[in-house]
Amino acid sequence: MNTPRLAVLRAATAMTTLALTGAVSQTAIAQDAIDLDAITVTANRGETTERSRTGSSVDVVTEEDLKSSGTTRLADYLISLPGISLSGNGGIGASTNLRIRGADGRYIGVYIDGIDVNDPASTQVSFDFGSLTTQGISRIEILKGAQSALYGSEAIAGVINITTNQATEPGLSQSIATEYGSYNTTKLAYNLSYLGARGSFATTLSHIRTDGFSTADENDGNTEADGHEATRLSFSGDYQLTDTVTVGGAAFWATSESEYDEYSGGPVDGLTHDETSEKDQLGLRAFARVDAGAVQHEFSAQYYQNDRLSSGTNSYGAFAYPYFGQRWSLGYHGQTELSVATLTFGADATRESYKNDGDSGANDMLGLWAQADWHLADEWELVTVLRHDDHSTFGGTTTGRVSLAWLPDPDLTLRAAVGTGFRAPSPYELYASYYGNPDLQPETSTSYELGIEKRLGAGSFNATLFRTEITDLIGYDRATYAYTQTEGTSWMQGLELSAKSQLSDRIAVSAAYTWTDSRDAKTGDRLARVPLHDIALRLNADLTPEISGALSVRHVAGLNDSTGSLPDYTTADVSVRYAISDESDVYLRIENLLDEQYQTARGYGTSDRAVYFGLRSSF
Repeated sequence: MNTPRLAVLRAATAMTTLALTGAVSQTAIAQDAIDLDAITVTANRGETTERSRTGSSVDVVTEEDLKSSGTTRLADYLISLPGISLSGNGGIGASTNLRIRGADGRYIGVYIDGIDVNDPASTQVSFDFGSLTTQGISRIEILKGAQSALYGSEAIAGVINITTNQATEPGLSQSIATEYGSYNTTKLAYNLSYLGARGSFATTLSHIRTDGFSTADENDGNTEADGHEATRLSFSGDYQLTDTVTVGGAAFWATSESEYDEYSGGPVDGLTHDETSEKDQLGLRAFARVDAGAVQHEFSAQYYQNDRLSSGTNSYGAFAYPYFGQRWSLGYHGQTELSVATLTFGADATRESYKNDGDSGANDMLGLWAQADWHLADEWELVTVLRHDDHSTFGGTTTGRVSLAWLPDPDLTLRAAVGTGFRAPSPYELYASYYGNPDLQPETSTSYELGIEKRLGAGSFNATLFRTEITDLIGYDRATYAYTQTEGTSWMQGLELSAKSQLSDRIAVSAAYTWTDSRDAKTGDRLARVPLHDIALRLNADLTPEISGALSVRHVAGLNDSTGSLPDYTTADVSVRYAISDESDVYLRIENLLDEQYQTARGYGTSDRAVYFGLRSSF
C-alpha cells in the first residue's frame, strides 16, 4: 500500500476511533439525530417491530442513505454494510455476485416489492446485482442467517427485501434526477407518486448508458471498452375498497444490453471483443388484504420472467446462447393476536422453469409455515418459526428458526438465533444436457449467531458472532464438466462489528468490520472470493447549511480464488452536495479517489478514478 492510500486509511480509522470515543463520553449528543429505536422492521414476516427488539440481525438502508452516498450500483452501497461483500466481472452491467457472511448469491433470497427476482434460468437460482441501480429505491432490509423457515429454498445466508419508490406526502409528488460523468456515463430518472385518502401509487422510470471500461482487466493489455445500457420501469400501489378490504400490487419491466470479454484467466491476446449479453425482465405481483376482525388475511399472486441472450464470437467460434426462466407463485398469510403471542401463518405454491437451446426443466414447490412472536415480557422477545416444503423432485423438507432478544437495559439488546435451511438444486444443475446431474440432492444448513447492540445516545455499537454450516455443498467439477456434491460440511464463520456516532449536529461517522473464515469440506481450503478482512469507514459532514459531503474508505484483505491469493486493496470515494433549495440539489462524486488498481475477481477489470456530476429536484 503506498503512502497516500495508507494516509487516507489511517485518517479514516482515526475518525472512527474518535466516533466511538465520542459516542461513549458525550452525554449531550442531539438525541433526535439518529432515532434507532423508532426504526421498525418486518424481518419476521409478521408484525413490524422496533429494530432494538428483534432477535435477528437486520440492516436497514433508507432512501436518504442512498442519496447521501451518490452510489450508482446498489451492490456498491451494500458492501459498506457488515457481513456483505461482492465479486464482479467488470463494471456496471457485468455479472456481479453478492455474498452475505461468505455465502454467495445462490444462498440469498432477493425480493423487489415482494416479487422473488432470483433467476430460475441461472446456473444456480440467484439474482445478478450487476445492472440494478439505486434509482427509485426507498428502503432495503437485509436479513442475515438462515431464513428458509420463512422463505424456503435459496435463503440459507439471508434475504434482501427491496422496496421501490413510495408515496410519502399527500397529493401528487414528482422528482427528477440526472447525472453525467466518466466513461461517457449518463443517468436519468423520473419518479411520480400520489397519496390519497383511500390509496396511493408510485412509479419510477430510469435509464443509464455508459461506454464503460474493459471487462477484461486493462492492466492485462485489454484496452477495448465494454459498454452498458439499461432502462427500468417500476410501479406499486394500493387502494382501500372498503374499510376491511385493500387491494394492490407491484410491477416492473427492465431491459439491458451489456458488452463483455471472453475470459482466459490472464492476458487475452487474440481473443475477440464482440460478446454481448441482453436481458429482459418482467415482474408482476397482486394482493388483497382482508381485515376479518380477529384475523387479518393477505392473498397474493406473482409472476417473474427473465429472458437472456449471450452472443458473439469466442475462441470456439460464433455462438448464441438463449436462457429463459419463469416463476409463478401463489401465496397466503394470516395473522392473529393471542394472549401472549402474535401468530402468523401461511402457505405458498411455486413453479420454477427454465429452457435454453435444447434443454428445459421445471420444479414445483409447496410450502406451509407458521411463526409465533412471543411477547414474554418488556425485556424479552422470542420468535419461533417452523416450515415444511414439499419439492416435486426431492419430497419433504422441514426447517425452523428460533431467535431471542433480551433487553436488560433500554439501551442494550442481546441477541441469539439458530436456524436451519436448505437449497434445492436448480433446474439447470439437474437437467442441463452437458453439465447437469440428476443425482444431486438438496444442500442443508444450520446457522448460529450471537450478538450485542449498545445504543449510545445518537450512536450505537454492534457485535455479532456467526457461523453457517452447509452440508453436501454443490460444486462444479472442471475435470468432468458436471455439477457434483461435496460430502461433509463446509462452513463460514466470523465476526461482524459496526458502530455509528453523531459527533455533533453536523458530523456523523460510521464503521464496519467483518472477519470471515470459510472452509470447503473436501479440501479444507478457504472458499473462493470471500475476504478474510473487510473494513468500511464513512464520514458525513454538513459543512454549511447548504453544503454537505461524505468520505468513504474500504479496505479488503485476504481475498483468494482457486488459483491463489489476490492482492489486498483500499478504495476511497468522496461526494459533495449543494442544496440549491429545499427541493433541489447538485452534487459531485469521485469514485476510486486514489486510482487504486485492484480486482474482486481475477482477470476482471474495475474502474479507475471516475468523476460524476448530478442534479436532483422534487416538485
